[in-house]
Amino acid sequence: MRIVVAALVLLTALTLLNLLLTFGVIRRLRQSPMAAGGPPHTLAVGAPVPEFTAPDAEGGTVTAAALRDGGGLVMFLAPDCSGCQEQLPAVREKLAEAADGALRIVVVLTRLRPSAEPDATAVAALEAALGIAPEQVILVREELDGPVQSAFRVAAFPAFYLFDDTGRVVHAGNGAADLPRLSPVAQVVTAGR
Repeated sequence: MRIVVAALVLLTALTLLNLLLTFGVIRRLRQSPMAAGGPPHTLAVGAPVPEFTAPDAEGGTVTAAALRDGGGLVMFLAPDCSGCQEQLPAVREKLAEAADGALRIVVVLTRLRPSAEPDATAVAALEAALGIAPEQVILVREELDGPVQSAFRVAAFPAFYLFDDTGRVVHAGNGAADLPRLSPVAQVVTAGR
């Protein structure tokens, strides 16, 4: 009889632990940035550059017109995004390809979660890890769901958009390695900086 009681107590304890862990997972999923927006929506291939205006890191302003005349590459990255960190080598490679091809590049940096660490420190570390010179890119720092992210309907990080010289999306995705080779595109895209 003692064995049956001990087995029931153990089974009850394991069931309660499983229930507690399940509730914890559900709570974390509800707090995720993607849960608030419902199903992910993003710009489709063939869509035009969306309207936006945002301050850049140099104190100027970047608008949709910067991409409409000649196309370009727009990247959305975050220092607290594990996918962004994992894809850093591929991102650096694509940035180098785009810069070599005189492709207009806009990099939008944001934080996904509040942090005790100053935003400037984390963003500066990510900028350094990208290996880009300030004259090669238009850098935008904005809050989560800022004007550029909202215009592009970014549903997950990282996000990459490639525009042709008519200002239409030719690639949209979340993998840097999935971007087409940028050197041939750069010959078609006549973007000047």
